[in-house]
Amino acid sequence: MRLRYRLILLISLLPLALSSQLSGSGAVCCSMKHRTAAVADHYRIEAEFCSYDVTFLQFNLSIDPAIEPIEGSVLTQFRFTGIPSACLGMELSTTFTVDSVLFDGLPATYEHSGEYTLRIFCPSGLTAGDIHSVEVFYRGIPSQGQGFGSVGRIPHNGNPAFWTLSEPYGCRDWWPGRNDLFDKADSIRMNIRTPASFRVASNGILVSEEVSGDSRTTIWEHRHPIAPYLIALAITNYQVHTDTAYPGGLPLPVINYLYPETASVNIPRVAQTPMIIELFSSLFTPYPFMDEKYGHAQFGWGGGMEHQTMSFMGRFDYEIIAHELAHQWFGNMITLRLWPEIWLNEGFATYLSAITYEHFFDGYWWPRWKSQAIEFVTSEPGGSVYCPDTINPDRLFNARLTYYKGALLLHMLRFVMGDEAFFTACRNYLDDPRLKYSFATTADLKAHLEAAYGSSLDRFFSDWYTGEGFPSWHVHLVGQSGYDYHLMLSQQTSHPSVGFFSMPVPVRFYGAGRDTLMIFNHSHNAESWIISPGFIVDSIRIDPEQWLISAGNTYEIAKPGLEVSLSPNPAADYTLLRIPDSNASFRIYTSAGSEVSAPFGRSSDGIELSLRNLRAGTYFIHYKNGNESGILKLVIAR
Repeated sequence: MRLRYRLILLISLLPLALSSQLSGSGAVCCSMKHRTAAVADHYRIEAEFCSYDVTFLQFNLSIDPAIEPIEGSVLTQFRFTGIPSACLGMELSTTFTVDSVLFDGLPATYEHSGEYTLRIFCPSGLTAGDIHSVEVFYRGIPSQGQGFGSVGRIPHNGNPAFWTLSEPYGCRDWWPGRNDLFDKADSIRMNIRTPASFRVASNGILVSEEVSGDSRTTIWEHRHPIAPYLIALAITNYQVHTDTAYPGGLPLPVINYLYPETASVNIPRVAQTPMIIELFSSLFTPYPFMDEKYGHAQFGWGGGMEHQTMSFMGRFDYEIIAHELAHQWFGNMITLRLWPEIWLNEGFATYLSAITYEHFFDGYWWPRWKSQAIEFVTSEPGGSVYCPDTINPDRLFNARLTYYKGALLLHMLRFVMGDEAFFTACRNYLDDPRLKYSFATTADLKAHLEAAYGSSLDRFFSDWYTGEGFPSWHVHLVGQSGYDYHLMLSQQTSHPSVGFFSMPVPVRFYGAGRDTLMIFNHSHNAESWIISPGFIVDSIRIDPEQWLISAGNTYEIAKPGLEVSLSPNPAADYTLLRIPDSNASFRIYTSAGSEVSAPFGRSSDGIELSLRNLRAGTYFIHYKNGNESGILKLVIAR
C-alpha cells in the first residue's frame, strides 16, 4: 500500500507567539508529517525482515532537483543476528527499476514485487554473526503518493528543490533498505552528486564538497545509530549560515541551510536555537550528537521534521524550532519501539517546547501555553494518549491526543512526582544504556519514573495514558465556627472509560485580600476535609497554576446553617435534624463518599432520623433548606 498524505493549510504564527487555536504550534505542524494507512500491515513486514542488524549504510546517488528521476546505489553492511534464511528482506517502491544487486561484491539474484517488497537471495554457507554487504543499484522516479509524498520538489523563487520526508515508512519511496523500528544503522555515509549550483543538506558532518565542471559531489557522514525514517537529504541553491551553541560550555555548530530569498528574515529566527540547545542540555542530558552538529534545512512544506542532527523546516516559528530540536533527545537518540506509542516522541517534544516558555521571555508565554493546551485537549470528551488505531493516519498523528494530551500527561507527572523526581527520571531514561541510541517503550519510561518517584504509577497510567477523557471537579465549601470550613470535593468524568481520576487537586482560597493554596489528595468521590484557611473565604480557584487536564470546574460557598443543627451529635440510634423548612431535603454520605439511607419522619421540630441501620462512624448530611444548602457532620458512636 502506498503512503497517503494530506496537505493541511496552516495558520501563520508570529514569532514567539501562540495562536488561540494552537494551529501554528510546533506540535501541530510536526503532527502533519507523513500520513500512512500501511502501519498495521507493516508489523508483519517487520517480523519477516528482522533477522539482521545494519551496521553501515552508504548512499551513492545522482540527483538533479530540476528533473524527476534519481539513480545510484545504496550499500548496506549488516550482520546476521539469527540463522540466515534463503533471502534477505528489504523494501523499495516498485516505481523504481532495480538494475542489479551485489552480495559481498558478487552478482546476486533478487525479486522485486508487490508495491515495495525486495527479496535478495543469499548464497549458501552463511552463518550467524557474519558481516556481509548488499548493494542495490536502481533508478526511477520516487513514488509521490498523495500530497507531498516521501519526496518533495516544490520550487522556491523559481529555483528547483528536492527533499525527503520519510516518517513513518517513506524510506522505501526513495531508497532500498530496512524500514522498521527494530534496527538502527550504526553509521551512514551520503555521497550525493548534483549540478554544481546546488548544495546538499543531510545528517551528520559535512566531510567534503567538490565541484568538477558542472557537477558537485557532496559527502556527509553520520556516526551515530539512526532509525531509517530519520535519514534524509535536501537539495537546492542553499545559503548557509552558522551559529554556535555552548551546551555545558562546549561549542556546537548550528548550521542552517536557508533559501537565499528569505535568509535575512530567517537568520534572526534560527539565532534563537543555541539558547534552547543549552536549556535542554541543562535540564536533561547533553545534546546527543555533540561531536557532529545540529542544523536546519529549509524545505517547501508547512511543518517540520526532526531528521537526526538536521531538522527540515517549512517555517522558522519559535515553537517549531524548539519542538524539532527536542526530538534530538526524545525520538532520535531514543526512538519509539511501537507506533501506537508515538507519544514517546511527540508528547515529549511538545512538552519540551512548552518548557522553554517557562524559562524564557520572563515566563510570559508559559501560563498561556498551559491554558490553551488544556482547552485544546478538553475540547472533546474522549480519546487516549495511547493510539490503538494506527491504520487511521489522522489518529496516529492526532495533535490533540498524541501531541498535547501526551505533553500534559508529562506535565501532570511532574506535578505528582515533583520536579526533582521527574527530571531525575527523564535523565535516567535518556542515560539508560539499554535505551540510549536505541528504541524504547512506554513501559521503559514508566519504570524509570517509578524508580525515581518511589511508588507505583499504575493507576496514573491507567487513567491518563490508556484511559480516556478528563474530570470536572466541584468544591462545596460550608462555613463552620470561626475560620473553619467543611470542604467536600467531587468530580464528574467526561468519558465512561475512567469512572474516577485519583489525583492531587490544588485549590486556592481567596478572601480579605489574602489567599492560600491547599492540595487535596482526591482518592474517592464526595471526599471531605475540615480546613482552616485563616480568613473568610469569598472565592475559590481550582488548579490555579494549571497542572491538571480538567474542564468545567465549579465551586460553591455555602453560609453556615445557623438555624440548622443536629441533636444529639454524637448520636447512637436517633438524631433530630432541626431545619426551618418543612419541605427541606437531605442526603446522607459516608466519609468515603457513598450515599446511604436511614428511616426518617417529619415533625414540627424537624426531621427525625433513625440511625439503627447505620454503622458507627462519621457521616455527612447534605441538606437544602429553601435557597440555602449546607453540610453537617454526624458522628454515630455506640
